[in-house]
Amino acid sequence: MKLFFCRIPDGNFGDDLNPYLWPRLLPNAFDGTVEYRPKDNHAIPLTRPDEELFVGIGTLIHNKLPASAIKHVFGSGYGYGALPEDPNWHYHCVRGPLTTAKLGLEPDKAIVDPAVLIRLLPRPVREKRYRVSFIPHWEMAISGDWKAVCQLAGIHYIDPRRTPDEVIADIAATSTLITEALHGAIVADALRVPWLPVSSKHTILDIKWHDWCGSVGLTYAPTTVPTFWRPRPHVGALINGAKRLQAATTLAYLMKTGRPLLSRDGVLENRIERLLDVLGAFCKERGFRLNSSPTARGDAEARRKDPQISAQE
Repeated sequence: MKLFFCRIPDGNFGDDLNPYLWPRLLPNAFDGTVEYRPKDNHAIPLTRPDEELFVGIGTLIHNKLPASAIKHVFGSGYGYGALPEDPNWHYHCVRGPLTTAKLGLEPDKAIVDPAVLIRLLPRPVREKRYRVSFIPHWEMAISGDWKAVCQLAGIHYIDPRRTPDEVIADIAATSTLITEALHGAIVADALRVPWLPVSSKHTILDIKWHDWCGSVGLTYAPTTVPTFWRPRPHVGALINGAKRLQAATTLAYLMKTGRPLLSRDGVLENRIERLLDVLGAFCKERGFRLNSSPTARGDAEARRKDPQISAQE
């Protein structure tokens, strides 16, 4: 079985979590990877037509995956492109309730985005070095100088194109995260770092956010930040500078007045347990090893099923 994921050439934290997380949790499950490059018009390469693919973190449920491949979905979501029509999709679980509704699946297939499993790995040092950090969407990180914006606002900048190790460590060292990146919010929530969503509306797909937030009992209502581009000689420099200042002002205002979000401890632990149950059953059937110790799963008391959680499901 091969690990399937989206590959952004410059790097993207959410997508890059796949080769970072899954081999650590399922150390003997994969005999390679298959990469999907959204702007590449070539067919997705397979070793053989009936290749088995493990489809995990990302908005990867669409009709561009090879129809002949056997696709095992663990927590992916729908959002881009046309719905898949071939019969070779096996939905073990998906990201949230909007994906189950779109695909016509049973509601209990909606568990959570599997990036929350970062909670099972050895935790980064908990020392809080940054009062507030900001992580943009990867396309905004390319188009705008958000590091300069953060310097103006007095906020620590996290570049989503850096390695998962670096991004996770910075999130863990942050007291409050302002994020335009969905997986910035998901990982922050998993590490119990309060977060605030923002959106430039330039490249943000709201359905992804609503899907995940719906799975953990939160509401997505982002603060708008302006879209701007890196300065080019004699091309809108004044307007661009004004937008950069406006963006810094917005972040600084949020830093002082925003009301950060965090899912309930019981909800998060419940979703992790449900996801591990599904993964465990699959591993048992296939003879794979799931690298998840009882201590990594968190405090047993916190994991108990809460009646209020049951009522939400």
